[in-house]
Amino acid sequence: MRGLRPLAAWLVAHRDALSARERTLLATAVACTVGLSLLLGVRAALDDLGMLRARVAGLQRELVQVRRLAARVRRDGVPLAPASDAPSLVTRLEAAAADAVGRERIASMTPAGAAGGAGEREDRMALRVVGASLPEVVHLLHALEGGPPALAVTRLELRKHPNDPTRFDATVEVARPTSPAP
Repeated sequence: MRGLRPLAAWLVAHRDALSARERTLLATAVACTVGLSLLLGVRAALDDLGMLRARVAGLQRELVQVRRLAARVRRDGVPLAPASDAPSLVTRLEAAAADAVGRERIASMTPAGAAGGAGEREDRMALRVVGASLPEVVHLLHALEGGPPALAVTRLELRKHPNDPTRFDATVEVARPTSPAP
């Protein structure tokens, strides 16, 4: 503003010396400057509004995760079904992954049967999760090994995102013993 005061004083002092054409050009320049300033101000406000919307969306996602974890805590207080009614490996793995990282981050679940040691047979499944934070991956591992029936994690692979060092793609292979091989 201090830089405009001398210019305004000069214009007022020399107003009569300016021709009609110069006054028109000067008025046009002032109008363009004011219009451009308003346009840039509106653009900045819209950018701020977009950033705030993204922040609100992120907070809403966190709220959904907190509610899901609170439901899990309430659910874990109830006694679980006996082992004879144990869910299938696919169901157990999907439920653990959905509770830990959310269904939207589950990229794939690939089943593969493998023979275990001493004539036992075990079911194996590989779960691939994308965009999970490290605490979410650790929570997933605890959920897999802690819940009935416990699943043994036989392989874990983590890949860090190049553009976001706090996010990982994880591949977890789990195994669960089944009946003895025939």
